[in-house]
Amino acid sequence: MPFLGRDWRANGEQWIKSDLGSWERQRSLSFSGSVVQLLSKEKLGELSGNAQSAVFKILKQMIDMVIKTGQNISIIQRILNQFRNSIRDSYPYFYYIGSEQCWRRNIHTLTRMQDALKEIEASLTKTNNEQDSSELPTLDCLPIEMQREIVRRLDNGNDIINVGLLNSNLYRVTKEILIWRELCLFHFGVNENIRERIMKLIQHNGDENNFDWKDVYFRLKRRYGHREVYAEMIHQCQICKGLYWQDSGHLCLYEMADKNPSSIPISPTKLVSLLAQ
Repeated sequence: MPFLGRDWRANGEQWIKSDLGSWERQRSLSFSGSVVQLLSKEKLGELSGNAQSAVFKILKQMIDMVIKTGQNISIIQRILNQFRNSIRDSYPYFYYIGSEQCWRRNIHTLTRMQDALKEIEASLTKTNNEQDSSELPTLDCLPIEMQREIVRRLDNGNDIINVGLLNSNLYRVTKEILIWRELCLFHFGVNENIRERIMKLIQHNGDENNFDWKDVYFRLKRRYGHREVYAEMIHQCQICKGLYWQDSGHLCLYEMADKNPSSIPISPTKLVSLLAQ
């Protein structure tokens, strides 16, 4: 992995230590977590010993952030489980770990990290249980319009279905055609070919008002998967090819006076592939 080595344009280890490689940005945690998961699942065998150590440092920083904020526990748990499974799968062949001693040390480190997360989760559960539940606001207290807005901001159909089980008002909201239409177009409407397929399905149905958007959403999800959505993404300048966080901006060294530098968003999958070249 060049971006975890020394000879890529971002100088490898410096990339990890820079603001671009910072994992303490709350808005970028989901994106960063996806990158680490891809590394552990698909690229672990290509990482050098120093690169593996760097990834462990990243995991430690993520856990420190969870300890400070008490948020995103499930994301970190998923990453640790993936990383632990990848390392365990190498046994008894330590071809990319180095030795049995290194393998055992890595397993021990991941176990301690998982135990730390369990302690955080137990502490938060205890704190919540000590609070008087009768004094805490619930979704039932909100007007139906606000409940609808909450549901509209969910980007996963399974989450919408689960929310509908909480109360009768939310159940009725999750049955609304508009909710599923917006979700379907959000994930699949940006792709011209898929959008044309949706239009053909509507024409075949003959009645757009009774079109089963929920069924179409799950059918398209099974075939194409979800659109990758993150609060903050890394972008690549199309002039100098530099990488930067979207909300940080970018001062292109090769910017032309008569032309503003354009950029494209880079997904975690694209980032790992790009930097592995």
